[in-house]
Amino acid sequence: MIAVTIAGRWHLHSLIMHIAEARGGLGGAMRRVLVGLLGLVAAAPVMAEDRAEMITASNPPGIVIAMLNAGHDPELTTDRTGDPMIVSRGPKASLFVLFYGCNTETHDNCQSIRFQVAFDRAKPWTAQEALSLADQLTFLSVRLDDEGDPFLHWDLVLGDGVPVTTFVKNLRAFEESVTLAADIIHAEEKAELMRQQ
Repeated sequence: MIAVTIAGRWHLHSLIMHIAEARGGLGGAMRRVLVGLLGLVAAAPVMAEDRAEMITASNPPGIVIAMLNAGHDPELTTDRTGDPMIVSRGPKASLFVLFYGCNTETHDNCQSIRFQVAFDRAKPWTAQEALSLADQLTFLSVRLDDEGDPFLHWDLVLGDGVPVTTFVKNLRAFEESVTLAADIIHAEEKAELMRQQ
């Protein structure tokens, strides 16, 4: 796909005109070439977002900055395999950003991420309860660890990048889903505490 900025279109137009003048003006063949090239340039999408404003999994520090600006306290570290990992510790739960599709040797050029929050329950949850939660909250994935504690996931394939605004919308949507899920996950324990008071 051809993608040029508005300034790039102007420079291309100037270059074509300069070549045409150097060759003795716009003859019939040159005019057809010029019209064709200008048509391609006009049809090319303008880059609305500066590449610096795109979020990619291959740039973990960029994700850290976006999370800082969104009110998180992220720390860039690595997981057990050496791939990047971001941890944002909150008062009730920690948000992990896991990276996938990374180069297995250099641990860079990652392609996707996963938001993840884990809950620790006194009583193990069942697979049926986990499936019921996933059915209630769109885009949220739920799995249970060996102790029956629920882990909430939100996967994003970032590829060549998504705008910061899109990344933050996904982060906010995950946060909202986690808040709703927490009420469901801890409802039984809260009810038990109320009975004991």
